[in-house]
Amino acid sequence: MFLLFICCSASLSAQEIQYTINVNTPKLQTADPATIETFKKTIIDFLNNQAWTDESVKDEEKIKVNLQITISNDPSPTQFEASLAILATRPVYGSTYESVIFQYVDDKVNFNFEPGNSYTFNINTYSDNLTSILSYYSYLILGLDKDSFADHGGDAMFEKAQQVVNVLPTGISQGATAGWDVNSASRNNQTRYYLIENLNNKKLSAFRTGFYEYHLHGLDLFSSDILGARKNMINALKSWEKSYDSYNTALIISLMANIKTDELVDIFKPAEKTEKEEVARILSKLNPSGRQKLIDLQR
Repeated sequence: MFLLFICCSASLSAQEIQYTINVNTPKLQTADPATIETFKKTIIDFLNNQAWTDESVKDEEKIKVNLQITISNDPSPTQFEASLAILATRPVYGSTYESVIFQYVDDKVNFNFEPGNSYTFNINTYSDNLTSILSYYSYLILGLDKDSFADHGGDAMFEKAQQVVNVLPTGISQGATAGWDVNSASRNNQTRYYLIENLNNKKLSAFRTGFYEYHLHGLDLFSSDILGARKNMINALKSWEKSYDSYNTALIISLMANIKTDELVDIFKPAEKTEKEEVARILSKLNPSGRQKLIDLQR
């Protein structure tokens, strides 16, 4: 229960990333298992030693991201097809609770690797597909974290994520199997291109303001003012609804509504009936597939 996590105060600020990385190989056929171990070490070294910003941070201040790489196919000993399961959390002021700010499964991750390879990143040039994917998500997560502490605070990070997309070679950016799908006609496609397009789109300015209000004036206020925090969170959801009404195919809105549903149900179960009904109404609109989770708010 969310309420049980409210116990002690802490000083919080947006920080760089500490990755926890797991690599699963349920169907490995041609690759040497030793190659996979080397790959895992290489990825850990790349992600946890990469300076994404010029900020100086302590280890305990870094954003926590759990990254699970599942290799589903290895057509050759050095060619791999995989999925990424990403979970990023943000600590909540006055508690030991950590709120999810991004959770996503990307099932179109193709890359090549052999022992001796290393990953290097330059924002102005393309190196390889996996480097671009990992760098893209790192900037996206940093942007969301910064947005949660300041209204539109993630602008610079989202621009960098867009730059990662901009320097992709045509064959990568337009390839349907690569997961970028820059030329996809459907704006609600679950592609990396449209996810960052959403966050940079002015139609979703209210959503981003609401994301900030939800965290800083909602969750972070909860330990000292429960009623005020709930009120601010409802206002934040109304901002999400405003953006939805102007861009109802935006992937980030349905994604975030789904991510936050369990948290919101937990927070609003003890609330007044009118508040519960309003939260349920908005979440049902933003993410119809998650209506079953809202039963406790509709009683």
